[in-house]
Amino acid sequence: MLSNGSIYFNPISKCRTDITIYRGDNREGQVPIDPSSLKVLNKSGQNIFDYIPKPTTVMKSIVGDDSILLFCASMITKDILFYNDPNYIFADDYKLAIKEFGDYVLLFNSEELLELLRKAQINANPEFGFTSGPIIYRDLTDFSKEGDYQKAYNTTGSVLDPYFVKSDIYKTQNEWRLIIDGSYEPLPTNNDGSYIIKIDKMKWANLFDTKTFLDTFSIEI
Repeated sequence: MLSNGSIYFNPISKCRTDITIYRGDNREGQVPIDPSSLKVLNKSGQNIFDYIPKPTTVMKSIVGDDSILLFCASMITKDILFYNDPNYIFADDYKLAIKEFGDYVLLFNSEELLELLRKAQINANPEFGFTSGPIIYRDLTDFSKEGDYQKAYNTTGSVLDPYFVKSDIYKTQNEWRLIIDGSYEPLPTNNDGSYIIKIDKMKWANLFDTKTFLDTFSIEI
């Protein structure tokens, strides 16, 4: 479907409610808050956490964001490659992560996909906008300056920045993400909350058996 020009987007709620350990993440799009920084004042101006225990985990989220539409893929970058003279091959932990997602892999060029998406925007009805980029992986309990806590959730200043940050337990997936939304009003999604955008057929897209692809891929960098 993708290579023929149909980009399928799932609502973020599907990721949050998925019970699999490789796809499901109930903290999608949430921003962790340092529990030690909590302060809620009572009528006397005293911080209530001076006399009651602080929670161990605090998350900030946007109310009603379950319908945010995502397209997710995995990137081939040096982060998941292993040097096997004279070429680079996939690292074993990356192979294990990707095998969980299905029997086939579609290898495509993200720049071509984005260019076709920009072309589709011109006459789209309803109109839509999109943003894309790699996922930032981090220790969600690290609130230190050295851990770049503030920077991680404010890379562009957009309200969508938190949706490009995930726990480092998913790091081996090396995810690239595309988010769309209606320009003036929410997109008319299907009954299951999904949405399909039509683009021109991709010129550079190849389908492979997952195991064969992961075990035979090599590249010279």
